[in-house]
Amino acid sequence: MTVFARVVGLILVGVVAPLAQSTPDAAKVKQQLIGSYKLVSYVMYDEKGTERPTNYTVGQISYDAAGRMSAQLMAKDRPTAGRGASDAERAAAAAGYVAYFGRYEIDAARGVVTHHVEGSVSQGMVGQAMPRWYELSPDGQTLYLMTKNGDRVTGRLRWDRQK
Repeated sequence: MTVFARVVGLILVGVVAPLAQSTPDAAKVKQQLIGSYKLVSYVMYDEKGTERPTNYTVGQISYDAAGRMSAQLMAKDRPTAGRGASDAERAAAAAGYVAYFGRYEIDAARGVVTHHVEGSVSQGMVGQAMPRWYELSPDGQTLYLMTKNGDRVTGRLRWDRQK
C-alpha cells in the first residue's frame, strides 16, 4: 500500500467514523417511541409562521414494537350524533374526528417517522404515506410531531406519554 493510499484511508476513517457514530439508530429511536401518548396540544402555522390553535383537544397516538401505529384526534366542539341522528348530524360529528392506523417506519437520520395509512375514518387518507418530523424530550415523556410543507413547519402536535 502506498503512502498516499494510507493517508487517504486515515482521512476517510477520521471523517466517516464520526459521522456514522453521530447518526441516530432507527432501532434505538423505535424503542424510545414505543408506547401510547395523550394529545396535549395541536397548533397550525400559516405562511408567516403565525400560530393558530386547532379545535383538536383530545387524542391518542400509539406505536408498538411490531411497527404498527394508530392515531385518534377529536375536536372539542364536535357535535353529538346519538341514536336516531340524521345523516347531516352524523356527518358533522364525523367531521370533528380523525382516526387512522397502519404501519410506521423511522428515518432516524432525518428525524422522521412515516405513518403508512392502511385504514381511516377518512377514505382519502387510506394508502397515504404521512411523514412526521419528531422530537422526543430527554426524559422520553413528551413526543412532538411536526408536519411540514417543504422546510416550513405547518403543524405541531405535543403528546405526553401515558402512564
